[in-house]
Amino acid sequence: MKLLLGLPTAGSPTAPFLESLSRLRLPAGCTDFDRCLVFGNFTPAQRELIVDEALARSFDVLAMIDDDIEFPPDALAKLVGALEEQPQTAIVGALYYSHDGLRPMAVDQWNGSDTTTALIPAFDDRSASIVDGVGFGCVAVRLSALASLARPFLTAHVILQPQERWVRVADEDYLLCERLRRSGWDVRLHGGVRCKHFDRQTQRLVPEVWEDLAATSSRRMYVRTPQGESLIVPDESLPRRTEEHVTVPLDYVRIS
Repeated sequence: MKLLLGLPTAGSPTAPFLESLSRLRLPAGCTDFDRCLVFGNFTPAQRELIVDEALARSFDVLAMIDDDIEFPPDALAKLVGALEEQPQTAIVGALYYSHDGLRPMAVDQWNGSDTTTALIPAFDDRSASIVDGVGFGCVAVRLSALASLARPFLTAHVILQPQERWVRVADEDYLLCERLRRSGWDVRLHGGVRCKHFDRQTQRLVPEVWEDLAATSSRRMYVRTPQGESLIVPDESLPRRTEEHVTVPLDYVRIS
């Protein structure tokens, strides 16, 4: 099995990431391994270049790890192992949380045309469960699944939040998962591969304490209230924020 490790970065990897990388163990069946660093400030396009190289060099599996993730030494072995055990699975993602430590970066009932439908999936601490999407902070991808899709592989949502006066790029991971699911592939979250997310602003790793299995064994929904943000039992009666989707052209200009 030929494995490429893709590392999108803005050029300032965190200490927890570098320490984890120094301890990383390769899967037992790995016969060829290489790393690919892509620098920049637009993660979807950085991931696109990584995928391009992985396919051009005929790797079997692409792993991607963000430079603010602390991951266990056997992370790739477990993620790749889950891919090998499930031939219809295109992507297996590790468990990690948003920078605030609140939300697991995985989704169920996710719709790229209306992301307000999404729930947090149920998971445990050992198995790889089928979900609608996983974050690409630490992930293994079957490249033969990607080869069946049209380019570009990575698109994104540019989220405009007028009240907060905030703009962010998001969802390139969930959008690719959605494309693969629509092509008949499975996406899985491996709750046994537990990674921590380094928040550069607070200089801390999250979550500080892992949720117990009683909480994660059921689906939950993310809500914002005047008292703060939380995860609760799904409740369809609660109001949702409205989304207006406007498609604009985005050109990937390749310079050789």
